[in-house]
Amino acid sequence: MRDDVAGRAAGPTRSLRPVPVSPEDVTPGSEVRDSKGVVIGSIERVGMGFAVIVSPGGKIEVEFASLAKNNKGLLINMPKAKFDAIVTGSHKPAN
Repeated sequence: MRDDVAGRAAGPTRSLRPVPVSPEDVTPGSEVRDSKGVVIGSIERVGMGFAVIVSPGGKIEVEFASLAKNNKGLLINMPKAKFDAIVTGSHKPAN
């Protein structure tokens, strides 16, 4: 895992394609976009290996592995509608 993280470059990228984030990329106040590029919220706070994304509907905690970055900033691999459903609690995990 250390080698995987070591291969990631912190900071902005010019790539249109999503690339993995480094912990240094995930900073409070950074906008987070959905899989189509729509802003869904921003990073409220950062912990060890996770970040809290806050949106108008609420907030959720996500692992860094769930985030990526491209030339527009941070991304999460889900559409805004699914993110909003999770935040509002209407998306129940399957048992």
